[in-house]
Amino acid sequence: MKALRNRIIPVDQRQRNLKMQVLETERLVLRKLNQNDLKDIIACEVVSGTQSTEVEAQEFLDYCFREYCERGIGPWGIQLKETKMIVGNCGFPHINFNNLCGEVNYYIASRYRGRGLASEALKALLDFGFMDIGLIQIQARCELGNLSSERVMQKVGMRFKGLMEHTQSSKDPSPKQKLYAILAKDFNLATTGV
Repeated sequence: MKALRNRIIPVDQRQRNLKMQVLETERLVLRKLNQNDLKDIIACEVVSGTQSTEVEAQEFLDYCFREYCERGIGPWGIQLKETKMIVGNCGFPHINFNNLCGEVNYYIASRYRGRGLASEALKALLDFGFMDIGLIQIQARCELGNLSSERVMQKVGMRFKGLMEHTQSSKDPSPKQKLYAILAKDFNLATTGV
């Protein structure tokens, strides 16, 4: 969740206002979160990976609302079509408009993991980034031991690029993270099966 609190700050400091759209997949609806989602966020551990308090969940929602207002885009809630439950979130915490490169992140509550929901949501996010924002490259990162997150990135066609230092705001004791990336042309090939 900490990664979602990072701001999208273009290098040239000119804020580009984006329009957040509802994204749909076979099993998911990715949409703006709203105050009615508070109960799901608390119940599904969406905030911090452990049972969230109402205060933490509300702080996360307030952050989302600020992002939607200031940038036009922020974390998408990942909603199951079948149950209408919010089971995670995903978004673009960083976009560099000068080189058209974005960074994505995603989170699925622990009890919903192992069902392919993260890769389904990530694929929709990549499609939005390449087609609607016009990015050339999208990257993601994970902790060194997070093999399930690595598999999600690999499943959507992202390739390992190397190790990178943690952000200054990170509290993780490990000094490095794994960086994965995909180019628009490679994503288009992967999705069309060519």
